[in-house]
Formats: sequence, C-alpha cells, structure tokens
Amino acid sequence: MGSILIITNNYEIDPELLELLEKEYRIHIASDTWDGLNIIDEHHIDTFAIMSNDYIEKSIMDLLIELAASRSIATPVIFISENPRETLQSKVNKSGSWYLIEYPLNHGDFMTMIRNTMIIANALNDRSITIRKKRIPYTYKVRNISRIKRTKDRYIKIYSRNPITLIEEEEEFFYEFPLPEFLKEYGIEKEIKQAQQSWLVNASEIKEVRKADMELVLANGIVIPTSKKYINNFL
Repeated sequence: MGSILIITNNYEIDPELLELLEKEYRIHIASDTWDGLNIIDEHHIDTFAIMSNDYIEKSIMDLLIELAASRSIATPVIFISENPRETLQSKVNKSGSWYLIEYPLNHGDFMTMIRNTMIIANALNDRSITIRKKRIPYTYKVRNISRIKRTKDRYIKIYSRNPITLIEEEEEFFYEFPLPEFLKEYGIEKEIKQAQQSWLVNASEIKEVRKADMELVLANGIVIPTSKKYINNFL
C-alpha cells in the first residue's frame, strides 16, 4: 500500500475521491507545506500532490528543496491547479517527474495519474536491510516487510512479501536487543512503527485502524493488536 501526501493550501478535496484513494493508498493530508514538512519528517511518502497554481512560493520551494536533498530526482510530484501559471507549466514540461492536473479533479483521471506515479515511486523505493543467520545474509526490501514480531526471548520473526511470487514468507532471527533498537539500527523508523510490545508494523501496510478494539488491519487482512501507548504511531 503506497503513501500519498496531499497539500491542500485551502483547496477542497471531494470526500468521495478521498474515499476512493483511501481504499488503495495510505493518505496524509496537510493544510499547507509547513504541515507537509512535518509529515515527511515522520513518514515515508511515495507520491506528493500539491494544490497550487505555481511552485515559486517560499513555502512550496522549501518543500521541493527538501525533496531534492533527500529523495531521488524522479520522485513524483503532482500539481493540482485551477489556473496554472506559465512558470509552473514550463517546469512541468521540462521535468520528467512533475505532473499537472486540472482542478476541480476528475476522479478517474486523478486515480489513473496516481496509479501511474505510484509505479514509478515503487521502483524508486529500493531501500533494503540485511540480517545474518548462521552467517547467511538475508536481504529484505523495506517495502516488502509487513510486520516483525518478538516471538520469544532474543528472537524476532520477519514477515515479508516475496517480490516474485507475492506470497508472504516468514523467517526467524536472533536479536537480543529491544524492538525499538532494531528500527534505529537499520534506520527504518519512518517506514516501520511499533504497534505493541511485541510487534513492529510497516505503516504503509495499514488498511484500517480500529481504535475501539485497539487493532490494526493490514492490507493482506491480518489483524495486529496495538495499545494506547502505540496506537498514535498509526493515527
């Protein structure tokens, strides 16, 4: 399940369109680019959508500078514009990763654009971690890990999607330190969050947060328990 950050800048998003998006993706809404910068500090975002008529504006430029410094030049950025200025149109024409779509949004056109840009984003998201077991290296792309469980004292189990068969696989490893140390050691705090004392969950795999039941429903239908201490990691 890919993630999208939509910066509204006082524009309105049709609730029906938002509902369609939330069925397929993890959606983050920011009222302005400052709020957007806070979100990308805490979450990995695949596709960015900015509702604006131009990009030459300090707050927007700050966001774009941050992306240029920390992300691939091919990271998709969609501008949703009612009256796009020539500067924006020219930049989109010259860029291979910037896109422009008319506001108000046509639901079908926007969903198609998101699906196409998400293909690019998934190809760019090649971050991986390597864990050794009896000197044998096991390498996982972070995007394929759905969850990690503390199975017993000093052992963890990694659940991951095989990129070829798409079947979920599991493997147990020795890991003597607390689970939060695992996230820090491999630098994956933005993508994978703690859900409970014994569970780490890939935030991009969350389909539903059941606050009343303290449960997380993953895209594959698996239900993971959470608690008051950790549920805000996913809300």
